[in-house]
Amino acid sequence: MSEVILRIENLTKSFKDRKVVDSLNLEVTEGEVFGFLGPNGAGKSTTIRLILSLIKPDSGDVKIFGKWVTKHRNGSLQNVGALIEEAAFYKNLTARRNLQILVNLGGGTNRRIDEVLEIVRLIDRADDKVKTYSHGMKQRLGIAQALLHNPKLMILDEPTSGLDPHGIKEVRELIKSMSDDGITVFLSSHLLHEVEQSCSTMAIINEGRLVVSGKVKDLLKQTDLFTTEIQAQPIEEAVSVIRQLDFVKIVVVSEESIKVSVSKDDLPNLTTVLVEKGIKVSAIVPRSSLEDFFLSLTVRDDG
Repeated sequence: MSEVILRIENLTKSFKDRKVVDSLNLEVTEGEVFGFLGPNGAGKSTTIRLILSLIKPDSGDVKIFGKWVTKHRNGSLQNVGALIEEAAFYKNLTARRNLQILVNLGGGTNRRIDEVLEIVRLIDRADDKVKTYSHGMKQRLGIAQALLHNPKLMILDEPTSGLDPHGIKEVRELIKSMSDDGITVFLSSHLLHEVEQSCSTMAIINEGRLVVSGKVKDLLKQTDLFTTEIQAQPIEEAVSVIRQLDFVKIVVVSEESIKVSVSKDDLPNLTTVLVEKGIKVSAIVPRSSLEDFFLSLTVRDDG
């Protein structure tokens, strides 16, 4: 059985009167690509800052490689690499020179510089100034920086934020290569399709609390909830009918369709009720992707 290398126990953090992280418990085992999901404001970034001891918890703690972060900050984090949002570099210096500065500050060796630039596929641009880099290249350079000291755990907070599809694909491939090299990856992202493709395990939080965690494939198999898209006319009447059904939860309403969370067993009942009420149903499309599972757990009824 794989070893638990990151353990979050009863972690709590408030800002003024708002509890951002609320008694959170999580475990990440060695070798996983762990997806950390939640809607905006769910507490993901605050949790990551607590893990990295950038802020202090009100209560609870984080254990990394067997050491509590609040008591052994340097010891617990020495095998951790992290990219928090966008990495900051000296834009008028080359990528190689930026990494040399970090090495001189104690973050690796000169030999390691070329190794990490090779890993992130920037070795051919190593002597170009960072100001000539695209956003995606800067993100990959940020990951190179985090890899300098050969971490065993990599924490990435929204590493594909602002990237075009090509840049997202490059970061996805980079995450896979890190996993193949034995690095455990803790990935926070709002791009659910990317998490579904990249992660073996996931946790979803909402309002600072854990909603669900487990293997991605197992969670999608175990749930009988589907976020189902309904195209019907008149849509206002369809919404009114659905709101009266206790076995359906409306997720999103648009001008053309309604998305609802409903179990597969109740889906035929939903169709029957709509037809009996004189609603013209042109399409009912059940889906079972990670995005739909996520919406069914975290989005509140529009009403």
